[in-house]
Amino acid sequence: MGTLRELWAGRLPLAETLGIWGLLRGLMLNAGCSAVALSIWLTSDRAAASAFALFIHYLPVPYNVVIAVGGWRAASQPGRSPRTRALGRAAALVMAALFMLV
Repeated sequence: MGTLRELWAGRLPLAETLGIWGLLRGLMLNAGCSAVALSIWLTSDRAAASAFALFIHYLPVPYNVVIAVGGWRAASQPGRSPRTRALGRAAALVMAALFMLV
């Protein structure tokens, strides 16, 4: 739990925040939840199962917000060039937005 606090506060390195926590773990979490939700939705014809599938699909949204905020804050650390700040912030937001669709 302490590492998630560090991620949220932007105290992890930018490459670790976007690479490991964002791309690797975020992609696995979002793709996994989407696959489970899709399988539930395709194998059931009940409205309750469809609602549960939708819940499973949106379950990683808080994690995506933590990644976006952590990436934004990590990019804002002192000593970074304005270009690195802008690219880091853009990457964090684009990654979180794309994960909302996966």
